[in-house]
Amino acid sequence: MNTNEESILKPGERESREIVGYIQMLLDSLNDFMIKYKLDLQNLGVMNRLVVLTEIITMHKYNPEIYMSSNSQKMSYWDELVSIIQKIKQDQKLAKDLNDIEDLINKINELRAYVRF
Repeated sequence: MNTNEESILKPGERESREIVGYIQMLLDSLNDFMIKYKLDLQNLGVMNRLVVLTEIITMHKYNPEIYMSSNSQKMSYWDELVSIIQKIKQDQKLAKDLNDIEDLINKINELRAYVRF
């Protein structure tokens, strides 16, 4: 992206574009994680919802406002995904492989703070 493009971007637009890149890396990591720990995630009772959330985010990955925005009745799909990752983190066996996923989530949340959706 050149300097002229950057000067005409709306506030938060650059961060929104960055989120899309990090989301792709996160989805790849989550898919690998779900394949590796399928039975463990099923035993925790989170596998089905994790699959649904990753599919929703994959379908809308270029429009993070769709899965990151929440309304007053329910949390966003993003917040639900983060909540499930926190639940998985409580399992010692699984927690050791969550570092990359957590790092990506933290980076996305930092960018999300600038975008405000």
